Amino acid sequence: MRRRLKVIVGAAAMSLILAVGLASATTASDPGVSKSSILIGGTFPLSGPASLYGAIPQAEKAYFDWFNAHSSIHGRKVNFKYLDDAFDPSETVPLTRQLVEQDHVFAIYGSLGTAPNLAIRPYLNQRHVPQALIATGDSYWGYQYKQYPQTVGYNPDYIGEAKIYGQYVRAHFKNAKIGVLMQNDPYGKNYLQGLRLGLGNIKSHIISVQPFDVTAPDVTQQMVALKNSGADLFFDFATPSPSIKALVTAVKIGWHPQIIVNNVSASPAFMTIVEKLGGAGAVDGALSSAYLKTATDPAQANDAGIKLYKSIMAKYYSSGNVSDINNMFGMSAAWTVIYALKHSGKTPTRKSFINALNHMNTSKNPFIARGINIKTSSRDHFPLQQIQGVRWHGDYFHRFGKLYSWK
Repeated sequence: MRRRLKVIVGAAAMSLILAVGLASATTASDPGVSKSSILIGGTFPLSGPASLYGAIPQAEKAYFDWFNAHSSIHGRKVNFKYLDDAFDPSETVPLTRQLVEQDHVFAIYGSLGTAPNLAIRPYLNQRHVPQALIATGDSYWGYQYKQYPQTVGYNPDYIGEAKIYGQYVRAHFKNAKIGVLMQNDPYGKNYLQGLRLGLGNIKSHIISVQPFDVTAPDVTQQMVALKNSGADLFFDFATPSPSIKALVTAVKIGWHPQIIVNNVSASPAFMTIVEKLGGAGAVDGALSSAYLKTATDPAQANDAGIKLYKSIMAKYYSSGNVSDINNMFGMSAAWTVIYALKHSGKTPTRKSFINALNHMNTSKNPFIARGINIKTSSRDHFPLQQIQGVRWHGDYFHRFGKLYSWK
């Protein structure tokens, strides 16, 4: 009897262990993933000196709402929570911890800004939480992927972009005297480094570099110094708010150089603001670059992606400015994270998601300009490395020339 009872108890225990194990195997998942949803989150400057970027998460949310109404990730809807860090890294850190440790997000997605993302990168990588498609083109995200494998950028990298500008100046404005307004942080320093690389043997034509702090109330002192230097070609390496102030100030002090604006501040909405404040033609002929489609370009009016963008804006983000390129950026990034999630398996894990992000290859993003691919590999963590030249005239940017690539 004793021996038989032992056998029965042992069998029962084994059955219980197997049952528990089977239940765990079928229900266990990474944080933020349930049978019906995937929760992602990020931090953005809804207030503060970079608040013009606050449109981005709202456009992303609009795209996710549209997607959830029409499709799913293997039966799961995408939920997106975003918090306001005011572009302040000291706020980004605790808010990111909240998203990870209290809200239990699957991934940090789209968080904006070079300095804010640098502040949270060690923490997220230590915890093996994806820092996915962050809204900054700093070169760190691509070059330091071995040290920080959980971090994947999205924007074309600033060094590559500025290198193309330098090459263009060397070919078309080789005798220019160059003045640079540079945001005094990793963002601005990346741009200046790329410009010098592109200029090559004429980098000595940079006769004045004026740094400024992003929290400064204005950039008048810097713009006066650039005018007085004798520069006749102006590089605007600033985020939107100081960029607008700089361009308006140039008009007010009577300085009319050839203008080249970095991509992230070259929104038709922002250029229109400059013309309203500085007068018609204030930025006529200004050069920049594009990799996104543009809703204000008449030549793209019948494009399927533009029509989709406008319909989503109308239904899910009606208060947004259709002409603001930040909204197009937001939707393009949201489309890309959906693309990666779809390629992360029927039950996405953080590991499979990172693997998908590092093996993207698509030209089907409806919000990206035709001919530009989103492509990554185990050794190439820069998703976008192509741009096209644009010139402001009238009330929109006109595209010109070939696609430039630094792959």
